[in-house]
Amino acid sequence: MQDALYENIEDAKSVARVIDLYKVDKGISSKPKKPSSDKSAATSVMAKRTATPDYDEAAGYIRESQVAKMSIKEYEKRMEEIMEAQRSGKFIYDISKK
Repeated sequence: MQDALYENIEDAKSVARVIDLYKVDKGISSKPKKPSSDKSAATSVMAKRTATPDYDEAAGYIRESQVAKMSIKEYEKRMEEIMEAQRSGKFIYDISKK
């Protein structure tokens, strides 16, 4: 297994096989779970989005376009702040529209 992962990294099939064996050993299923057919929960959620609110950098919001314009030094300096904004939902994907 080590050879497949570290020595022969160009062989994608052997690396995939090692990952499959790991998943079997750990009991991890690679099949996605099927969503339940119960639609009552979905009807209680409003799918309509409101207009884009005014984002304020002082409130901790960071735009993807701002990050794209940063130099590598500035990005490294603010990396933790950017990651925290992504985790907390205060990262605005204004380029990729995620």
